[in-house]
Amino acid sequence: MEWSVAVFSSRESLQVLSSSIAAILKATRQTATIIDIILNGNLELANEVARHVETIQPVGNKATMIRVWYLPVADKAHSWNEYVHSIQPESETVFFMDGYAQVMPDALNLIRDGLSSTPKAIAASGVPSFGRSAASQTELMVREGGIHGSLYAVRGSFLQRVRSADFRLPLGLYRTDGVLGAVISFDLDPAKNDWDTGRIFVHPQATWKIRPFAARRIADLRSHFKKVMRQSQGILENLAVREHLAIQRKTPQSLSRTAAELVRDWIDGHRSVALMTFLRNPLCMVAAWTLLRSRDWSDAAVPPRLITNVDLNEKMAARNR
Repeated sequence: MEWSVAVFSSRESLQVLSSSIAAILKATRQTATIIDIILNGNLELANEVARHVETIQPVGNKATMIRVWYLPVADKAHSWNEYVHSIQPESETVFFMDGYAQVMPDALNLIRDGLSSTPKAIAASGVPSFGRSAASQTELMVREGGIHGSLYAVRGSFLQRVRSADFRLPLGLYRTDGVLGAVISFDLDPAKNDWDTGRIFVHPQATWKIRPFAARRIADLRSHFKKVMRQSQGILENLAVREHLAIQRKTPQSLSRTAAELVRDWIDGHRSVALMTFLRNPLCMVAAWTLLRSRDWSDAAVPPRLITNVDLNEKMAARNR
């Protein structure tokens, strides 16, 4: 396959996910692609998505396969680790998307073209086109680099190096895109390589759409509150990762196994800086207290479970017989 697409989901509705899958099929209709839908911590949704995928009909003339996977641990960092180390098929370009993102028809081709025209780039990212901060965030990404977790791509050759180095994201990490961006900017080795934002190509026209936020929806308000708290956790994660990679120049694979251990070790080693951070942003202190509570990660040892595997070319052949 030329492309692989990984879609991470946990709480999206079947309606939202089916729209995202349909958008991916339109965007990949001219390219041989394997689409992996990874559901974490939600077996009921995984089964619903599997039943939906089995009803999908071909929309293009290139080889297309859709697989649905289930992981018992509700954690995006764990899902990324399992995809890269256990699921990801060999392909030239590997796209990563959030389950709520409905990619625009030209977005994947734009990102692929950006990688092709920029040999130095290891990864390429799309940009947001919704929300009050979309324009400013896009401007910042184009100017300073970085990846957006809702839509980005990485060269398959780089992910082979990731597997060889046995790099994994810390479990429970919120800033997965920020840590990946840092690892890529250092080309996996801060001791040998300087930070270079040119290793990530940002395409200002590659984007997606989502269901708009509505304050009247209680579920959206609850989700927004959780996001604010997780963003406070992300501030602490950024400080800890910066210390590890940019200051101490340690390898990414030596990062702590969990975000809780990562942040705890940083607080223990930088108490005065941590105290000032808590005073400036009390939500960071709440986030640290929440994060450092013990969590059982034993299910992280459970391998991904394949729920269904649908070959759309077989459907096309059967339809044409």
